[in-house]
Amino acid sequence: ALHSLYQQLTTSIRRRPLNPYHSHPLNSQEQELLAQLYDLFPPQTLPAPWGELQHRWPQPGQLYWSSRDPDSHAVMLHTAPMEVNAALEPVWAQQPIVLMGGFLGLETDGSNGNGRGDPRQRTHRFRQQLGLGELTTVKFSPQRQNDYIQLYVPDRIPLPNTRDFQPHLLDQLVRLCRGGRLGQRQGYRQPPAWIAPLKRPAVIIVEDVPLRAQVATTLAAEFGRLVRVEQGLQEPEGILVCGWGFWRQHQGDCLPPQLLAIATLPLPSMEDPLVAGRVNHYKQQHQDWFHHYLLPVAMGELQRAVMPVREVQGVVALLDNRVNHRSYGRKILNALEPLARINYIDFL
Repeated sequence: ALHSLYQQLTTSIRRRPLNPYHSHPLNSQEQELLAQLYDLFPPQTLPAPWGELQHRWPQPGQLYWSSRDPDSHAVMLHTAPMEVNAALEPVWAQQPIVLMGGFLGLETDGSNGNGRGDPRQRTHRFRQQLGLGELTTVKFSPQRQNDYIQLYVPDRIPLPNTRDFQPHLLDQLVRLCRGGRLGQRQGYRQPPAWIAPLKRPAVIIVEDVPLRAQVATTLAAEFGRLVRVEQGLQEPEGILVCGWGFWRQHQGDCLPPQLLAIATLPLPSMEDPLVAGRVNHYKQQHQDWFHHYLLPVAMGELQRAVMPVREVQGVVALLDNRVNHRSYGRKILNALEPLARINYIDFL
């Protein structure tokens, strides 16, 4: 009986279509097979991992999903809580705690229309998610003249979900890496700066895997061995093409880039079962899943990504035109403050 259930479960999971995350939420058939397993066998008769899973099966507020190793095709089952506040709340009460960070999340209630609002209101959602009580909040204002970035957001690039996006993106990236003269920066009276020739690395963040390969091929045809794809980059004139996960993990190991080009906003993908599960959880609670979950995650990712660029007051090129044409675009720009907005680049 155990062997039969195992075969049915693994066969069902392996038949699921592949996605970039090699994982899927458990469907109703797979959940029924697990329920049969736990009806047939007491917890003490199963190996330890199965017994641990049984203690969380089924429970409200839990997410269950499967993953496959792309090389060995081994199947794994996972579970995680949708919310961690109930588990963490007793931990915080045991000792004083200080939390330090550059981003506490987005709280739309009480906002003054520009996505900023009162700091106490902006930390409310953050405290709810982590099970924290009342906090004394201290905000340190950045030194605008030393920590700003030069932000280039072109307005005529097609939206990422259109077929014209790729050729326009490739053209912009080649031109940016060749270098150009920056237009007048809003709020500053300095003359236009030059980003050519590149004296520090350029980093191109492209999350879509096929598009990342196309970008790397196009740039390699233009710049040859200077282009690296998700590899360590120490050459001053090097060009790194990578995804968000690679840059998040390795940005501290690379020289601060003179140019950081971002193809699309880092909004979590609904193909990820963890993302899909949390979105469904917010929908069931009739909450604004985009502004309470997807947008804050993207804004935090952007803030972390541009930190090395601030060290050298480099250029950030945000090539996702949704910033200009979606209602949340202003909140994205506010999250990247302090910045000097560049209206255009005179390409060479």
